[in-house]
Amino acid sequence: MSSNLTILLFLFLGGTIIGSFLNVLIHRLPRKKSILWPPSSCPQCRHRLHWFDLIPIVSYLWLKGNCRYCQRPISRLYPLVEFLTGLATIIWALRFGLFPSELWKLVLLYGLIAISGIDLRFKIIPNKLTYPLMVAGLIYRWTQGELRLALSGGIIGGSILLLVKLLYPKGMGMGDVKLLTLLGVLLGWKGVLHALFLASLSGMLMIFPLLLSGKVHRQEPIPFAPFLALGAVIVIFYF
Repeated sequence: MSSNLTILLFLFLGGTIIGSFLNVLIHRLPRKKSILWPPSSCPQCRHRLHWFDLIPIVSYLWLKGNCRYCQRPISRLYPLVEFLTGLATIIWALRFGLFPSELWKLVLLYGLIAISGIDLRFKIIPNKLTYPLMVAGLIYRWTQGELRLALSGGIIGGSILLLVKLLYPKGMGMGDVKLLTLLGVLLGWKGVLHALFLASLSGMLMIFPLLLSGKVHRQEPIPFAPFLALGAVIVIFYF
C-alpha cells in the first residue's frame, strides 16, 4: 500500500472516530444531556455499551444493525454519520491538503454533519452548536483581516431567512436563520447566496416529488439544515 493510500486510510478512520463523537452530540444535545457522562448505552434497553460495541461502522455491520443485548434495531443514522465524517475528511484532504489554514473548512464540515443529524432527528438546530461555531468563525475571519467580509456575509445571510421567517412563520425556524448567519460569516456574502440558492434548489427537487406522492404532507415540518449543509459543502469545494 502506498504512503498516500495509508494516509487517506488513517484520515478516514480518524474521521469515523470523530463521527462517533458527533453521534453523541446528535443524540444528547437536544435532550440536554452531558456529552461526557454517562458512558454510551443502548437507547432502547439502556444497557451500557462496551468498546467493541462502539467501533465506528464496523460494530453496526458486525451486529447486523441490531443491539447486541436487546436485539432491537440500531438507527442507521449512526453509521451514516460516521461514514460521512470519514468521507468528508478524505475529500477535504484531497481538495485542500493538510494545511492548517484550511482546517476551518473541515471543522465547518463536521459541524454541518452534526447540525444536519440533529435537524433530521429532532427537527431543531441547537444554539449550543451554531453560536460557538459563529463566534469561532468571527474570530478566525478577524485574524485573517476579513472581519468586514464575515459581518456582511452573516448579516445578508441571516436577513434573508429572517425575512422569510417573518412572512411565513411556520415555514422557517429561527435555527435555520442562525445557521445561514453562520454560513455567511464563514463563506462571505457571495458564498452564502450561492449556498442558499443550491439549498433551495436541492430542497425543491427532493421535496416536491414527496409532496406529489403524498409521502410528505404540506403541513409537516421539513428539516432545512441538511439542504443548507449541502449547499455549503458545494460552495466549500467548488466555488
